[in-house]
Amino acid sequence: MPTSATAPRRSPWGLQRRLVTAMTGVMAAILLVVAIVSIISLRTSVTSLVDSQLTGSMASFSHLIDKYLGDPETDSATGAMRGRKPLTDYAGQAPGTVILLMDNGIVADSAVFSDSESAPLNAEAVTQVRNHDWADGERQNITLAGVGELRMESIAHKGNSSLIVGISLEAANDAVVHETLVLSVLALLALATTVISTVLVVRHTLKPLNRVVATAKQVTELPLSVGEVSLHVRVEKSDTDPRTELGKVGEALNHLLHHVDEALSIRIAADKRVKQFVTDASHELRTPLASIQGYAELTRQDSDELPDMTEYSLARIESEAKRMGALVEDLLLLTRLDEGQSLQTSEVDLAELVVNAVNDVRVSAFLHRWVVDVPESAVMVNGDNERLYQLVANLLSNARVHTPADTTVTVALRVQAGNLDERTVELTVTDNGPGIAEDILPRLFERFVRGDKGRSRKTNSTGLGLAIAASIVEAHHGTMTVESQPGRTTFCVRLPHAE
Repeated sequence: MPTSATAPRRSPWGLQRRLVTAMTGVMAAILLVVAIVSIISLRTSVTSLVDSQLTGSMASFSHLIDKYLGDPETDSATGAMRGRKPLTDYAGQAPGTVILLMDNGIVADSAVFSDSESAPLNAEAVTQVRNHDWADGERQNITLAGVGELRMESIAHKGNSSLIVGISLEAANDAVVHETLVLSVLALLALATTVISTVLVVRHTLKPLNRVVATAKQVTELPLSVGEVSLHVRVEKSDTDPRTELGKVGEALNHLLHHVDEALSIRIAADKRVKQFVTDASHELRTPLASIQGYAELTRQDSDELPDMTEYSLARIESEAKRMGALVEDLLLLTRLDEGQSLQTSEVDLAELVVNAVNDVRVSAFLHRWVVDVPESAVMVNGDNERLYQLVANLLSNARVHTPADTTVTVALRVQAGNLDERTVELTVTDNGPGIAEDILPRLFERFVRGDKGRSRKTNSTGLGLAIAASIVEAHHGTMTVESQPGRTTFCVRLPHAE
């Protein structure tokens, strides 16, 4: 069943970014509201001013219609009234003012006043006025061709006559546009100032938090899992003021570090006691075990005079003494590795060491098939020759003990490509045995861990072989991993390459 592709998750915003964005958004909203209110207020004010001008103009021109109505002369063609004095002769009007006299739906006369000379309204504009649906006393904003936007009003007179006056809105519109531009520039400046000041304030405010984070990162870089640990790192006193939120965070982290430090001290003391006990017990066991083994060997020299059961018992005593002696030596080795005792470091040809280790195991494990895949040239690493041999021998012994006869074990060695300072040597031991149980894999390198029935113990294994191998690898600043499934198990060791 096909699965739908999930959209990539957006990276979360940091506190600084969220605060700056929030403050900028709030300021932008406030500036937008202020700008809208200011522009609307200005538009209302200039409209009121234009209306006042329109009222004055309407009052001054209202007597004109009476003159036209009182004129006995009429146009023989149309019968419309004709004034004795054209409207263009009425000078002194504000530039952009328009006046029209209409009678029976026909424009009897018109004028557009300007700074220079007044002139009759153009034909297209006259047509617009004639075709417009006028309501008595209603003021409207109308755009006339060749004139521009006007604030116009029509006043009805006797009969079908009417006076139409318009005041130009060009100056009012210019004022609104200018105010809009000024407000936009001021808003952008205020917004930029808000962003910059908010960034500076937030950065300064969050400096204690950044120092707390740096302290926490410093703690994460400490090697807390091995050796003696001194958790002396603390948040500075200036960043632990409980009166502030950030100070509470710093104080809480200090309490946490103090608690962890105490717990680690208790753990280290307990580990020291356990390790000291193991070391002391191992040293104390060496002598009696050697004595038991020696007396058993000495007694068995007279095996002809001993009953069969006695000879068998002595043989078992000798065998178990040897096994216990090996266990004691393994425990002492692990203790020394845990304590970080110095290795006898030198340049070691790992290719030659692997070949020798495989040849040695072939003698005792001739029922297995051993395959060696190493470069013909030397593969050098810096390390303890004896311990590295023990590492390889333990891995081979693990494959021999926990796999059945006829199992193929392949030992491969490769130099991984990379920068000169980052090249590594990779050693793999792979077998086609039954595999390792999944529940054991996570703790396979712990002490006294043994495989399940599929990899059951065939010899007297102590369960320390892989733990010793892992400790040796760690002491050489390397890594060891394992991958297993039925029919294939691979141990992979990576060590720094020596040039």
